[in-house]
Amino acid sequence: MQANEAKVLEISVDALVVRAKAIRKALEDFLFKLTNEHQTLTWPTVLDNFALLSGQISSLLAAMKSEKMPALRNYPIVPVRLSPDPDPHLLALTEGRVSLMSHTETPNYLRTKPDPAVEQAERQLISEVGLHTENVSNAQSQVSMFNKKCNKVLEKVKTARANWKADIVTSRSNPPTFNPKATEELVAAAYFVTSFAVRGTMPVTGRPNTGVRMPVTKRP
Repeated sequence: MQANEAKVLEISVDALVVRAKAIRKALEDFLFKLTNEHQTLTWPTVLDNFALLSGQISSLLAAMKSEKMPALRNYPIVPVRLSPDPDPHLLALTEGRVSLMSHTETPNYLRTKPDPAVEQAERQLISEVGLHTENVSNAQSQVSMFNKKCNKVLEKVKTARANWKADIVTSRSNPPTFNPKATEELVAAAYFVTSFAVRGTMPVTGRPNTGVRMPVTKRP
């Protein structure tokens, strides 16, 4: 490994360590609240803590996938010496979490895949619930078909809305088929005994339309 490459790797790992420590600190604070403040802890506060953790983890993953980050898979961690005796330097380096690297603990510490028993339990669970590949593909096809139906309905709604707006514009642009002033004069003549002028004639006096007919009395 060249000196420049080693320097870039060291800086990148230090940045990841800082992000990991921030995540650990957020987890410790959240666990402290759950343990000591569970009686006064509100649901919005829990959601805020989950959002904080999710954002920090997403930021860590994005940093690991960044183009500036060296390919960490090319730098595997290999224990130089395995011993069943406690190692004070290792204990201080891991902040008291790992006291020794023996033949028993090393596979668990450096494991990059789940434990074989966990993998077997996961396969059994998938087999029991029927989460097979064909079922997943069938579900994806149904989701795709449902999305197509929704898009068709949405297009019809948009078309109907456009036609509705066009009809409103057309109805507003049509000329009126009546004279509002003449209508007001007719109503006033019928109900308020006013006069109105007819073209080419004298004003005509109307009489109130009460809707009641007076009885006619004949003389003997």
